[in-house]
Parts: sequence; structure tokens; C-alpha cells
Amino acid sequence: MSGFSPNLYLAALGPLTELFGVIIVVAVFALLRGQADRRPYFHAWETSWVFLAVSLTAGVFYERFVDSESVFYPASPTVTYLTAVAFMGMRLMAVAMVLNGISLYVRGAEKKWLGPTGIGIALVLAIFVDTRQTPLAPLALVHGPLTAIAYAFGAWQIVSLPAARKGFGTRLTAICLASLAILGAALAAFYLLQRVAPDVTANPWLVRFARYGFYGELILQLALAWAMIRLLIEDGLHEANDARAHMKLLHDRDTLGELYDKASRLLGRRAFDAQLGLGLARASFGTVALLKVANYQRVSAEHSAGVAEALVANLAGVLDSAVRAQDRVYRWSADELMIVMPRAVARVARSRVELLAARAAPLTIGGSREPVRADVAVAVEFFEGGDELTRAAASVSRG
Repeated sequence: MSGFSPNLYLAALGPLTELFGVIIVVAVFALLRGQADRRPYFHAWETSWVFLAVSLTAGVFYERFVDSESVFYPASPTVTYLTAVAFMGMRLMAVAMVLNGISLYVRGAEKKWLGPTGIGIALVLAIFVDTRQTPLAPLALVHGPLTAIAYAFGAWQIVSLPAARKGFGTRLTAICLASLAILGAALAAFYLLQRVAPDVTANPWLVRFARYGFYGELILQLALAWAMIRLLIEDGLHEANDARAHMKLLHDRDTLGELYDKASRLLGRRAFDAQLGLGLARASFGTVALLKVANYQRVSAEHSAGVAEALVANLAGVLDSAVRAQDRVYRWSADELMIVMPRAVARVARSRVELLAARAAPLTIGGSREPVRADVAVAVEFFEGGDELTRAAASVSRG
């Protein structure tokens, strides 16, 4: 009769312990859903934790199905195969949603193809695994390299952010992702060595490392969850600081007259150069849109410079009242207006700006039968925050 081994017992509880930990994370993210409705990246991360919880649930059942001492043993080959597919597929989908959230956070680009790809890969990988006898932990040899590469790529994306967008949250996220990548690669390497060089993996410290791998992963997953929440908090702080700075600008309008355009009552190009109103834009990705009133010179020649100015001021009023609260409109030149749109992708920003410009009512001029409408040409340029904003503005100005 074999004696009771606390170490083996704790190792067997690893997947179940990680499942409970992830369920707590899912609950916390669900409570924060109301704060994250306007942040698609956080919704993607919330979904990733749900997928990971489903994966671990399947893993707990799979472990029972292949354990010769379990009451569920032996399960049919179909059941063990499908359970293994669910475990690996949901895990890969969880990692895919983490990457999708990072892509949304960095560039606002959603990668919907990542999730279905994870399921397809799991279906194929499970074919090459003896799912009737292989324990749960050694499945890391199959999915570990993929998750390691994915986490490493996510860490690289975070590290590559402009300096103005980096903070404690981004650094912690990158560290957690890199650590998960290292852990996944190390576990995959251990189980590979277990097959090709079993003497090497007999080292007690390596055995302990593999035995408690689920606990190590749980610690890193909890740290990653906190890093994601920290990014959400920092995002909210950037918004609050930007709103306060904008209110201060409006309050000090009379004392900052040289930074405002008198005709349109918008901030001028000098204000942009001084980075006034750009706090949120520099701390996130976004799009700059340049609107050029193409018929400005013609209207000025046919009517008067005052009419041309009124045409631009009318367009400026429409834009300033219709853009989002975090967007900033600048009088860029006599016939140009610039809109800085934080967290807006170029394609959506262009269609939105063109729609707003079309809403500007034409000017009725005394002595003229036909009202004058602004002929607006729109150019957009994407930026990733920080000094990229200045580069994007210069690029779109050059046309």
C-alpha cells in the first residue's frame, strides 16, 4: 500500500487551484465592466479570462479521465480527445484574446481571426497526442511553444510603445507577459527533455519546477490581471487629467488670447506646438485629421475675405460642437483646421470627419442667389502617441 505524499497531492491540486484563482479574476473583471464599456481592449482581456476558466475546467476533467486511480477512468477515446481539444483550444483562444486586447490598446486594431485560429490549431495538435494516457501537465509540450511565442510577442508590443505612453502599468504588463512566455517555454522544454533525455529531467529541482508549474502560472496570471486593471486605472487618470487641463484652458481663454484664433475661437497652431490640449493624445494612439477648405481663396476673391473667414468659422463651430469630448480642434492655417482624435483609427476617423463636415450649413450672403458652402478636403494620419503625434501632424500638413 502506497503512502500519502503531500507533494504529489499539492501538485494534483494545481489545475484546480489555478481554476479557482482565474474564476476570481473573471468576477473582478465583470465588476469592472461598467468602467470599461468605452475601452474595447479591456473587454477583450475580460473575455480572455473567461476562455482561460473554461480551458482549466476542461483540464480538470481531462486530468480525471486519464488518471488510472480516478472513478472516471477509463473514459472513451472520443471524450478524452474532445476534452483535450477544449483545454488546448480555449487556452489558445485566451492567449489570442490577450493579444487582441494588446493590439486594441496599442493601435486600436482588432484581430478577430486570432480566436478561431486557436481552435483550429488545437484540433490539429490533439491528433498528435495520445489523449487516452497523456497526463494534463505534459500537454504543455504541445501548446507551450505557441503560448510562449504569443506572450513574448505581446510583451514586445508593449515594450515598443512610445515613451510618453509607458508607465507602471505597461511595464508590469510587459514583465508578466515575458515571464509567462519564459515559463511556457521552460515547461515545454522540460517535457521534451523528459522524452529524449530522461536522466536530465530526473534532477529534483527540475521535477519540482514541473510539478508546481500550475502554481507558478497562477501567480503570474494574477499579476497579469492586476497589470491589466492598472492600465485601465491609468487610462482613466489620463482622461481625467486631460479634462481638467481642457477646463483650465477654457477658463484662461481671455489671458491666453495669443494662443487662440479670434475668428473661429479655436486654439491655434501655436497652442498645438506648445502641446496644449494634447495630454490624452500623447498618452494613447489616435488620428489627426486635416480639413482644408479648398474654395477659401475663390470665395475670398468672389466675395470678400470676411466671407471666407465666416465660412471657415462656421465649419469650425460645427466641428467643435460635434466632436467627442476628448477630441481637440485647432485652427491650423487660414484655410485649414486640424482635429486631434485620441483612440480613433484612421478609417473610422475619416468617415466621421467627412460626415461632420457635410453637416455644416451653407452661408447665405446678401446680394447672392446661391449660398456658399465650404468645399472640404479631408486628410488623416494615424499616430501611436508621444512624439508620433507631432510627426503625424507634420505629415498630414505636407499632404
